[in-house]
Amino acid sequence: MTSLNIITKKKLDDYNTPLYAWEILLNYLDLDKNKVIYEPFYNDGVAKEYLGKLGYNKVIHFEENFFDNYEKYEYDLIISNPPYSIKKNILKILYMINKPFVLIMPTAIISKLYLKNIFKENINDIQYIIPSRRLHFELNGFNNKRTPFDTLYLCYKMNLQRDIIYL
Repeated sequence: MTSLNIITKKKLDDYNTPLYAWEILLNYLDLDKNKVIYEPFYNDGVAKEYLGKLGYNKVIHFEENFFDNYEKYEYDLIISNPPYSIKKNILKILYMINKPFVLIMPTAIISKLYLKNIFKENINDIQYIIPSRRLHFELNGFNNKRTPFDTLYLCYKMNLQRDIIYL
């Protein structure tokens, strides 16, 4: 196991996903509301509240170190906006877990060789959902209207109708 003592995220990673970004994703996916979702990156815990507002009440979301606890729970899929500064390490663990996931990621992830190298023979299980507008994240409860990069939903083993979906 890898510990955050070795892999430390940057303070700039402490942004929350706004309710509308979860809504865009979950309206498109139309998941069974009985699915157990693991949202491992806590920040201030508002993600569980937002997912609950959208009808997803079986959400595992605790303030704890993902790298020390990812094997601890039974769940159907991971949905998260992980800390971008440690995304490569997170992707390595997710590949090893081999469960479906959707992560909010910078669009630049598409061109990263490490994504191909991590997912190797399962690279065809990677799909992308691209929102129709730039997502702006929350900091200290306020929507940041100045997110300087575009994001997408990186999906793994979600069996979407197409590999790239534009919303």
